Amino acid sequence: MRMILKIAKTELQSLFYSPIAWMTLIIFTISIGVTIVPSFENIVINQEMGFSARGVSSVYAKAYGAILGYLYLFIPLLTMNVVSRDLSGGTIKLLQSSPLFSYQIILGKYVALMVFGLALMGIFIVYLIFGLFTIQNIDIPYILTGLLGLYLLFCAYAAIGLFVSSLTSYQVVAALGTLAFLSVLNYVNRIWQDIDFIRDLTYWLSMKGRVSEFISGLICSEDVLYFIIVPGMFLSWAILRTRNRVWRGNWLRRWGQYLGVLFVSLFLGYLSSRPVLMCYHDSTREKSQTLSVNSQKIVELLDGGLTITTYTNVLENDVWQTLPENINSDKREFRDFVRFKPETKLRYEYFYADTDDDRIKQLKQRFPDMTLEELAQQTCEQLDLNFKRLLSPQEMQELGVLDDEGYSSVRVIQRENGKYTFLRFYDFGGGMRHPNVNEATLAAAYRRLAINPPVIGFLQGHGERSIVKTGERDYTRFSTAKYVESSMLNQGFDIVETSLDRDISDEIDILVISALRSSLTETELTNLEKYIKAGGNLIVLGEPSSTKWMNAFTGLFGVQFLEGCIVQSQGKYQPDLIQSLPSDEGVNFWTTLRTMREYEACVAMPGCAGIAYTLTEGFSMVPLLISDSVSNGWNERDIADFMNDTLVYNPENGDMAGVFITGAALYRNIGEKEQRIVVLGDSDWASNVEMMNGREGIHSYNNMLIYGIFRWMSYDALPVDVGMPRKIDNYLALNENNIDIWKIVFMGLLPLGLLIFVIVLQVRRRAR
Repeated sequence: MRMILKIAKTELQSLFYSPIAWMTLIIFTISIGVTIVPSFENIVINQEMGFSARGVSSVYAKAYGAILGYLYLFIPLLTMNVVSRDLSGGTIKLLQSSPLFSYQIILGKYVALMVFGLALMGIFIVYLIFGLFTIQNIDIPYILTGLLGLYLLFCAYAAIGLFVSSLTSYQVVAALGTLAFLSVLNYVNRIWQDIDFIRDLTYWLSMKGRVSEFISGLICSEDVLYFIIVPGMFLSWAILRTRNRVWRGNWLRRWGQYLGVLFVSLFLGYLSSRPVLMCYHDSTREKSQTLSVNSQKIVELLDGGLTITTYTNVLENDVWQTLPENINSDKREFRDFVRFKPETKLRYEYFYADTDDDRIKQLKQRFPDMTLEELAQQTCEQLDLNFKRLLSPQEMQELGVLDDEGYSSVRVIQRENGKYTFLRFYDFGGGMRHPNVNEATLAAAYRRLAINPPVIGFLQGHGERSIVKTGERDYTRFSTAKYVESSMLNQGFDIVETSLDRDISDEIDILVISALRSSLTETELTNLEKYIKAGGNLIVLGEPSSTKWMNAFTGLFGVQFLEGCIVQSQGKYQPDLIQSLPSDEGVNFWTTLRTMREYEACVAMPGCAGIAYTLTEGFSMVPLLISDSVSNGWNERDIADFMNDTLVYNPENGDMAGVFITGAALYRNIGEKEQRIVVLGDSDWASNVEMMNGREGIHSYNNMLIYGIFRWMSYDALPVDVGMPRKIDNYLALNENNIDIWKIVFMGLLPLGLLIFVIVLQVRRRAR
């Protein structure tokens, strides 16, 4: 060890005697300043404008990410002459003729590079100290974890550069060779992706994205071991290369040693990437890189094995992300869940079948004489996919799993006991569906496997909103839409249509009644009353035009819709578009409404009736939403043509000014169960068009309200709340005046001071 440190000391002296090392430090300092100072400046500007900062500590992560883009450019300059200088000058012979082992020479030089890497990372420490005094509640472990990842990457780069330097006496060749090796290690994950075992090895060997988890605050044993195994492999090769210059053994034996190091490294890497052998540490204060507590509890419910099979229809538009070359990237979508259930198996199957996908329709139009099988063969040739891997339509029918899915691409999550559910490819716009995995949606699918999912029943028979039609005012998008990720179907619920001509089924957990267009019969009223008295949960969505029919049963729990329609001053929108705001009581009652208030959001209600409440025995009522108090609104009794008529407040006609309740929650205890009822004065707020379109100047969170309602109605079962603790590093103690000063310090004085130090040092050296 003593000799290694002596060589490291000598190498460091040589390194810092060269202007290259100093120029690298100076350029690196300027790069960090140019990257991180503008981020601080943007936060200061936003604070001065009255906006709150969120997660100020993340500016360091942004800087790390930017440095990653060009860190590799510094390495060839530093390593190109580490060994090649000794080769070209002949000093390597002196070193090898002295009582030194080859490993001492290589490790000594590598330790010197590691120390220089510490000097580079030390520049970040200056900014970290700055953050300690300026960032309120700075997240130190999170920042240091990212810095650790950056340093480990530098060390890996240095090991590669040192090995390449040991191959040649030409420094320029060593520099170019280092860049070539780094390029190969970044793109090796694209090689031989059709072979499962080789795909895992090449994906592990790839350096691309290795530091991303460090930067986000997560330390994974796989990544840590990678930055031990890969540098160890290249250092071993450098040692063997240095030794083989003087030891002329059999070529087969020499190449066997190189290959032996490679195979051992790949074997260790393969083991380190097995989920069951991996461990993690989330260094963020809020544990934001870990599954939420609720998701973890859900995973714990799934005892036994679990298999997630991705069935990809190669003829559809969404084929690309789950092709063999992208499988490992796709698997990372499940990484957070596999972390807590490492025995999870991820399988990928490919098939072809006829669906209503646009791409299949286009293929049929372009090649009308080709059969479906021939189209699939042609597609496989284009995708470089083995056609023999594909399951035929007949085989898929025999499998029977995708019958209800119309044989579109889908994931099937299946427990060891045979129970399964779907995780679909969702439409995020642009005409293509994507298999992206969202924590809330996957957690909901897992919960479906662990419990009997709640059933939502939508009342039909009196002109209510449809859950199967796609009209603007219907409810398909938030209820039964298969390819909309936020739909309640994809959030774990079972959805059914029901009627009141008979007793409501005990299987229905939540009954939704929306905007009746005709009155209920006596039998229907009796059946509904039975359901309510028995403690059934209920969502009632009114409408100014359906008030009289809705009030016929809402009196059972003390609610009445006001005659008329709430209007308010709008500007460019119709006066009956109500921007309902969370009430003070609602904010304290639901976290959903608290979040809406924090983001200054509303619920857009186009045509809303006010809600009145009379205390009914057993029920408690909480107003959730109210009309805007500053909009000079009133309840307009004469429902007029809001587009063309000029509205005038007329109290003599029954118009009533004020703030009105537009949404309310009621609850009472019946036996061991708490009955829950939600009433809203509008039905259009949840319609297909409101779920799809926003309005300029109106910050509406209608979709969030749907989540909040059904989460409360299902007793927090679904949709799964995956919320994380709020960040508390939300203030930067700087203003526009002193940020300009620090800008000069970090982007000017600091690199200039370092440059002056280098010049003085070089002058003194020459004087000696």
